[in-house]
Amino acid sequence: MTSSEYAGSGSDLNKKTDVRPMRDFHVPYGYNDNKIVLMIRDPWTLYSYWEIRREVEDGLRREIQEKGLIASNSLLRVYDVTEASSDACLRSEFSFELKDQADSWYIHIGNHGKKWIVEVGISCTTGEFFVLARSNTVEAPFYGMSEIYDDEWMCSEELYYRMFAASGGYGIGTSSLQVKETLERHHKGWLFSGGMSSGVFGSAGLFPKEK
Repeated sequence: MTSSEYAGSGSDLNKKTDVRPMRDFHVPYGYNDNKIVLMIRDPWTLYSYWEIRREVEDGLRREIQEKGLIASNSLLRVYDVTEASSDACLRSEFSFELKDQADSWYIHIGNHGKKWIVEVGISCTTGEFFVLARSNTVEAPFYGMSEIYDDEWMCSEELYYRMFAASGGYGIGTSSLQVKETLERHHKGWLFSGGMSSGVFGSAGLFPKEK
């Protein structure tokens, strides 16, 4: 093959190059699931998101009506299950009314180091609650030093905060207790500033309630 023939064959290959059209890809609004997920944001805050299928909610509303009850609100209920051994021991700590198709929520729990679950469902005018979905269980971490430690690197909590203060954290001469309290106030103030009303705020999930 001569150089001119080689060049010609290259040109032919270039002409046959398959230029595929670009396609648009979109993240779907939902995945046709019926579930609620609970996550830890920090020692004092949980985050939950959910997806409820329309036919599941419609079916539950029919069940409520067949029982002679009147559906009232869509709710997110939060349970402290730290010491709960069964469903009979569940005690709702918080309940939040869901409006404007909310499908996620930040929850300020106040107490760190506890186990939690959440449920999304429908309440009735009689106070009865019907569950659409229940979440997984999460355990909020403790704030401060862990109680689990390696003997080789053992350090008391008081010594830890004294070293933190001496390193310039909050001023030399500050007691370990003052440093710990100041840090906790600082972290909570940063986490909850400008976003929460009464420690809780939500964002736009459930289908609008039938009138």
